[in-house]
Amino acid sequence: MDQRLSVAPVVPRFAAAICEVAGVTAFYAGGSIGSGDYHPGISDLDLVAVLGAPLPRARRERLRQLHRTIGAARLHCAYVPLTEISDVSAKHVNWAHERMFRRPLSGISRAELHQFGVTVYGPPPAAVVPAVPRAALAEAARVELRGYWTGAVRRARVWRTDLHVDLGLTTLSRADVTIAEGRLITKREAIDRLPALGVSAELTDEIRRRRAGERVELPEAEIRARAVQVRRVMREQLARLLRPA
Repeated sequence: MDQRLSVAPVVPRFAAAICEVAGVTAFYAGGSIGSGDYHPGISDLDLVAVLGAPLPRARRERLRQLHRTIGAARLHCAYVPLTEISDVSAKHVNWAHERMFRRPLSGISRAELHQFGVTVYGPPPAAVVPAVPRAALAEAARVELRGYWTGAVRRARVWRTDLHVDLGLTTLSRADVTIAEGRLITKREAIDRLPALGVSAELTDEIRRRRAGERVELPEAEIRARAVQVRRVMREQLARLLRPA
């Protein structure tokens, strides 16, 4: 077993549990596990199961119950039939946030499998998942920014939450590099780059501390000031990154 999986022993156990139920032919862990940036209890588990055939309703229901039985928090898994894996627009069964729904396997997720992916079983990701060209990867980063974050900057109150502050700024920083250089960086690297995007050293350190698992308490006045700062940075940088060439 790949030693990177030792930080999340639930992954190989989960992979074994769903193998027969979902007809899995290959199973990968992407995201922070492969990049060495995984923090138990903080990081999501971004998993991809490649299937021999699409999931009929009965198997989907069995899979839903299995997810609920395992009950692993922050476990996200995309179920992608091998026959559809080349179609980046096809929507596949996904489990995330304690529910099942359909969405495509994004260009970012595909590129992460190539760059950071850990093989739990099956052939290596590059042998199964088509590579993402540089231009397509940059556009996938723009899609992430347009899809949620451009709407979020219109809502002042959401920027009072640690979740929006941390996720918004790290997503922005990662997208900045992907669009400019056609490569992916880890969340750790993204946090280190935040001052170059206009984020104060104090807020950068605050995000870094939370990422390490530390609880950071702020008085109301600092929460309000932080929200103003983050919303301004997000608005300015989104305008720059999404500006037509």
